[in-house]
Amino acid sequence: MNLQTVPIEKTCSHRSEIAALIDGELLPREELELELHLAVCESCAAELNEQKNFLRALDYALENDGKFKLPVNFTKIVVTNAESKVSGLRRSQERSKALFVCAALFLLMLLGLGGETKTVLNTFGKFAEQVLAVGGFVWYLTYDVSVGAAIILRSLSSQFIFNSSASLAILIVFVIVSLFILSRFSSSQRS
Repeated sequence: MNLQTVPIEKTCSHRSEIAALIDGELLPREELELELHLAVCESCAAELNEQKNFLRALDYALENDGKFKLPVNFTKIVVTNAESKVSGLRRSQERSKALFVCAALFLLMLLGLGGETKTVLNTFGKFAEQVLAVGGFVWYLTYDVSVGAAIILRSLSSQFIFNSSASLAILIVFVIVSLFILSRFSSSQRS
């Protein structure tokens, strides 16, 4: 008889309700039904006692947390260890593994699309064409503006610098002030 009750007790449907009973999440009717079941089912009663004992041990451990003193520089140690662990993520071997996983996921996605693969790829192709067109426009615009500005500044600077000594002095002062501001800016970024 004991051998026959073991498989029944392991598959008891009330085991999932034990945590809800402890947390007080059951309705009064459900709580009464579970209490009646616990009086009959030894396995569920043992599970309830185990969970109660675990919660008592956890409460005791959390009540006596004053016994554990953290070092003064605990946060600094954790941050230093975390930063040193991150440096290993930048190896080329890990990048190639990540690239392989992404490619495999992309292929699985294509397989999952089935007959719609051609439509989706055409949509991505059109999107890529649009992105490349905008990128090309921005590139050529930046290039043309840079070349135009360089030509204009070259012609203005040759007239401005070589025609008067005052303009040369202003340019030198401007360069010195710019270097000073740049050094102050870079020193403020370091600290």
